[in-house]
Amino acid sequence: MHLRLECIPCLVRHAYDISVHAASDAGREGFIREVLALVSRMDFARVPPLAARDIYDLLEKTTGVRDPFKDVKDASNRKALELYPWLEGIVASSPDPIDTALRVALAGNMVDYGRSSADGIDMRASVLRYLEADFAVDHRRRLREALEGARTVLYVLDNAGEIVLDRLLVEVLGARRVVCAVRSSPIINDATMDDARAAGLADMCRVIPSGSGASGTPLESCSDEFREVFSKADVVISKGQGNFETLFEEDRDIFHLFVAKCPVISREIGVAEGSALAFFNSALKRERKGD
Repeated sequence: MHLRLECIPCLVRHAYDISVHAASDAGREGFIREVLALVSRMDFARVPPLAARDIYDLLEKTTGVRDPFKDVKDASNRKALELYPWLEGIVASSPDPIDTALRVALAGNMVDYGRSSADGIDMRASVLRYLEADFAVDHRRRLREALEGARTVLYVLDNAGEIVLDRLLVEVLGARRVVCAVRSSPIINDATMDDARAAGLADMCRVIPSGSGASGTPLESCSDEFREVFSKADVVISKGQGNFETLFEEDRDIFHLFVAKCPVISREIGVAEGSALAFFNSALKRERKGD
């Protein structure tokens, strides 16, 4: 997934949003001017999460701030944990706990400060919506088949707050066989080890930093530990758009679970914005070729 022209206004808008959290009025102007110069030189062969990483590197260089969303990430984790008893009840009372937990995890993907403001995210409403939503691309049955004999599952996490909802799916899948991966340094509202601890995931299963400081998981930026787990896991579950953008082309089966929140991604896959997506990269590639 390479940069498109439509990505440019999105990157600039997000740069302005993070400057509001990180800099004074005078500092914002200098940062935005630097961002505009950076964007003008961007290589469109790169994936969008690496472009976002460059902007966060520039933010740290010009303002000294690396984690402008720290407070809202903490608030998002607390908000999700307040819902946790309700979510547990939904999954526990379901005739199909795996599918219900998967839908709850999918709903958590709407917690994305790269696409919307922190105040505009209603987790409860998102859960209720995606508990009933149809899937625009649906390989859930194949996932169930892959999980039946799987001894190890790598779950590549996405955002803070969202990972509390992922925790339900990890529990249902069997936490002892699951390895969760988080970002190695802060970017947007992506989950780090601090968030995994706050969400209770670190007490349930093995959690590792991926080595990536981008809003995704480009393997060339990942640690040897992550790449080893990635190559050996029986099943890989990739959560969110950033992970889709950076992992989709990898030469192994990866199950992608996310909501299409971007017109570029929606067009690339051939679905409407807001669509629920649950698919294996290899199967989707074959379907595109008409195999």
